Amino acid sequence: MKKLLNTLQSINHLFAKLIVLWCVACGTVASAWALRILSRTGHDPSKLLEVILAFFGGELLILCAKTILDKKKRKDDSND
Repeated sequence: MKKLLNTLQSINHLFAKLIVLWCVACGTVASAWALRILSRTGHDPSKLLEVILAFFGGELLILCAKTILDKKKRKDDSND
């Protein structure tokens, strides 16, 4: 158990990697489910899919902005 914990702690940006995988997986499942709704009922689920994908896209955008701003901050601190 301790070896697993040490391995997990040694992975850089583990939380960010897990969030990206989670957002991509949920977006894929939502898209597949929307296609299933369309094929079974004929109703257009595009508005629901827009909201779901916008939420996960927003999460990825926030994560990207955080990473970019953090790198800029580290560069500025090292130049002082």
